[in-house]
Amino acid sequence: MSDIYLSNNAGGRSSPTPESSQPKITQTAVRLTDAVAGTNASTTVTPGSRYRFTSLIAGGFIFGLATVATAGNVRWVCPLYHSIEIEIPVGYVLLHHTTDTTGATNVGYLVELK
Repeated sequence: MSDIYLSNNAGGRSSPTPESSQPKITQTAVRLTDAVAGTNASTTVTPGSRYRFTSLIAGGFIFGLATVATAGNVRWVCPLYHSIEIEIPVGYVLLHHTTDTTGATNVGYLVELK
């Protein structure tokens, strides 16, 4: 019998369901907010690190390594009430994000994993 592993976007092993795993974290969560779909905001991240993002209020989030106002730059999508794991490639220090909903303040939390 062989084992089955899931991989993240960088080829590293990841948990089968980010919502159910118990990660080791390196710092407190960063609160990301956005109220207008299609706008671009960014937060500072550590190159080569893994993060878990959870969308909690109002709508989902869209992420990229460059402005997400351009559709071709979108790399990750997190629907409302879900969690995703994001691995930041070496050489990038900003994680760009926007929301998929306009009219309410969307809230999510980004946590760096060990």
